[in-house]
Amino acid sequence: MSFDYHSVAGDYQYRALNSGHPMQRFWHGGKLTMIDKLVRPHLSDGSRLLEIGCGAGNLLLQASVSGSYPVALDLSMQSLNFVRLRLQEAVAKAETPAGFACIQAMGELLPLADESFDYVLLSEVIEHLENPQITIQESARMLHPGGRLLVTTPNYRSFWPLMERAVDLMNIAPKMAGEQHISRFQPASFRRLLTDSGFDIEYFGTIYNLSPFLSLVFPKWAKRQLARELNSRSTLGMILVAMAVRH
Repeated sequence: MSFDYHSVAGDYQYRALNSGHPMQRFWHGGKLTMIDKLVRPHLSDGSRLLEIGCGAGNLLLQASVSGSYPVALDLSMQSLNFVRLRLQEAVAKAETPAGFACIQAMGELLPLADESFDYVLLSEVIEHLENPQITIQESARMLHPGGRLLVTTPNYRSFWPLMERAVDLMNIAPKMAGEQHISRFQPASFRRLLTDSGFDIEYFGTIYNLSPFLSLVFPKWAKRQLARELNSRSTLGMILVAMAVRH
């Protein structure tokens, strides 16, 4: 692993969402919209939810519903310490989780029992891995039959390579091209990764086609465009999104 993930601040995604560059705020906020549409409707009291590569916990906190049990997993202890504080605050306020756990581990070596979760989140993780299929298969192992996996990853058959280069040149995020992102996916290879690992595809599409650019000048239009992107299931957007169901 060439990139030092421990060098990234534990609250990085939280700060990007709340006080980053306008496009960063839209980018991270749009993922919460994605969670509201695709994940929360499937969760209920007693649901066990795991996020692999949780970062600052934005998606895990957004996905948690009343009585659910979220589990945060990350390689970075800085991230886990930050997520733990957020989850403790949520429990203290009786907002959503019935309890929670934080686990330091790598996506390829998960110290969790078979069929122990109803939902797994894997957002912008597999592009960081030399063998993403191991983590997808581990996700399948930990899900109940009928359990769901939400996976997102950059779409290299889109404007993403240009966006990746621009972000690296502007230095507004930890360097991605050639350092963090070592596995690259297009729609066909992404779908094949999931089906070869024992999943049925329930939802397949992309987000962030025009919406991030609109966010710089017309924020309200950008939100409407994002909703259209989620509904259209187009493969033109910069982030591939799949909802996969375990056999």
